[in-house]
Amino acid sequence: MAVKPSGSAARVGRLLSFLGGHGESGYSLSELARAVGMDKSTCQAMLLALVEQGFVHRDDGRRTYALGPSALAVAAADGDRARLARLARAELESLTADLDIETFATMTFADSLLVLARVPRSALFGLSMRVGQTLPLRPPVGAVHLAWAPTGTVDAWLASADIASADIARAGGPARRHLRAIDAVRERGYSVTVEDALRWRLRDVLDQIADAPTDPGPRQKRDELLRTLAERDYEVLDPDEAKSWPVGEICAPVFGRDGRVAVALGLVAAQTLDTARRAAMVDRLLVAAQRLTTLTGGRPPD
Repeated sequence: MAVKPSGSAARVGRLLSFLGGHGESGYSLSELARAVGMDKSTCQAMLLALVEQGFVHRDDGRRTYALGPSALAVAAADGDRARLARLARAELESLTADLDIETFATMTFADSLLVLARVPRSALFGLSMRVGQTLPLRPPVGAVHLAWAPTGTVDAWLASADIASADIARAGGPARRHLRAIDAVRERGYSVTVEDALRWRLRDVLDQIADAPTDPGPRQKRDELLRTLAERDYEVLDPDEAKSWPVGEICAPVFGRDGRVAVALGLVAAQTLDTARRAAMVDRLLVAAQRLTTLTGGRPPD
C-alpha cells in the first residue's frame, strides 16, 4: 500500500517556503494564513510549534513571523547566508588545523546570536557548541558584533539587559563597563573574553535548551547566568594583561558590503595565554577574518 504524504507536513512546508522566499520581512498571522491557504487557527498552531523549535521567529512587539535561526542552519537555498556559512567554515577548518584549537562563527539574527559554523579541535575534545544554537544578544554577549554598530543598536543592546538609563552616566556601573568593552574591541579590532566557570555552566544550559526547547526551566537558568555575567569583568580591556588570565574566546569581525559586522570568527582558547601565543593567535585570526571579508565582497567601515 502506497504511503500518502502527510498533509500537516505539506502545510508546514508551504509556510517555511513562503517565509524563505520573502526575505526577512515579518508577516502577520492573517497574511500568512491567506498566503498559504490555511485557516488562521491551523496556521497559528503550526507557527507556534515552529517558533518553539526555532524554525520561525516571532516578533512579539509587531506580532509578525519570519524565518528563525534553526531554518537558517539547515537552509538548502544557495543564498548569501549559505555561501557565507560555507566560506566561514573553510576558514575555520584552516584555523583549527593551524592553531590546534576549536573555532566557530557567529552572526546576529533578530535579537539573538546564532552559531553559524563550528569546527572542533578533535572528535573527542571541544565545547558542546552546536550549529544553529542561539544565545540572547544582550550584555555582556556580542561585543564584537556591536563595536561597529549604530548608536541606536548599542542602546537597544544595553536596554535588553534592563540597564537603567541613569546608570550609563555612572562611571563604575555595568553600562559604562559594557560601553568601554565595545570601545576597546573597536580600537584594537578584535574581542578577548575572560574564561569563567559560569561560561561553562551557560554552555551546559544551552545544550539543555536545545534538547528540550519547550521547557522553561533551562531558559530561566540561561537568563540568570547572563545577568550574573553582565555584572562581571567579561571583556579583557587590555589584552596585554591577558597573559595572567584564563582567556575564554578571541573573536574578529568579518564585514559585509555595508561596512557592518556580518559574521564573527572565533577561537576557543579556554587557557592562560602568554603574550607571544596570544599575539600569534590574534594575527592568524585577523588574517582569516580579513580574507573572508574580501571573499564575500565586504569592506571595513570608513
